[in-house]
Amino acid sequence: MKFFANYLLICILSGSCLILNPAFVLAQQDQDQKLKSLISELEAKIKDADKRMIAHPSFLEELRGLVEKYKSQIRVLFFKDSFKDGNYDKKPTWTVKSGDFSVNNAGHLSSFVAFGAHEAQTADQPGQNKSVEAEAVGLLIDSILGSSKKKETVQEPAPTPEPVQPASIYTKKTFPPAFEMNVKFKSSPKGEFDITLLGTNKLLPRYRLKIKADHSNEEPIEIIRESGTRSFTVGASDKFPVINDGKFHTLSWIRLTNGAMNVLIDGVRVLQTYEVFYRDDFTGFEVTNNGGSYKWDSFTIYKALKANTK
Repeated sequence: MKFFANYLLICILSGSCLILNPAFVLAQQDQDQKLKSLISELEAKIKDADKRMIAHPSFLEELRGLVEKYKSQIRVLFFKDSFKDGNYDKKPTWTVKSGDFSVNNAGHLSSFVAFGAHEAQTADQPGQNKSVEAEAVGLLIDSILGSSKKKETVQEPAPTPEPVQPASIYTKKTFPPAFEMNVKFKSSPKGEFDITLLGTNKLLPRYRLKIKADHSNEEPIEIIRESGTRSFTVGASDKFPVINDGKFHTLSWIRLTNGAMNVLIDGVRVLQTYEVFYRDDFTGFEVTNNGGSYKWDSFTIYKALKANTK
């Protein structure tokens, strides 16, 4: 009995070490499968020990509790794409809604959207863009020559700034309202991209996460709830780590069963809020480049773990 108890404890401790190791959080699906097999084997041995009465019932009950505790921590993967296959239209399938996207030689989904003209050029107007001396000389000449009528000047309308045409791409994938989405991206110094969670078979916008390259207190990262033609800001960031330094950064968007939402940049929480308006499964998500140059290395969606929001 003592030997069996020690064996089970060693197995349990080995399993717990795997789970508590930070590297395990980023493990691939095959590693999760190995852990599932370990837990299944332990469950079978506990059942056999209980049937043969070779271990104390209270000890077996403690082991069952540990198994259930660590079973709940297994990473359940709903979606993954790293674009290492050189495309975005196969396994999984992404659909371009507008603009241009490509996968570069390094296996990154890439998009560039030029900014619109923000400064409108205006034509010369009377009394504008002229020095005081020039205006005085003009008035003196008019008085000397005795001009009987003034020149009529036509004010040219200011050209409208050219609007930015965003580039959008989406993929269909069902995942629960409690999720953890991890996005590895690289941004240009200026720019903005959105991640929009979609719902129903019509892929309607539900929640939109807006990320500005030069985010600040005046222009924070925001979570916006979409409802038909109306939008509601439900959370804004209060920390602003640098993300436009030309390096890859990891964005994590986590939502728990109770509606708690957290956004992390490289493991540091920058936004925390609660939003329970939408409780149904999501049916996909959309990525939109609103201006700037972006590269996305990978997208993953897991079952949410409460421990990952700390």
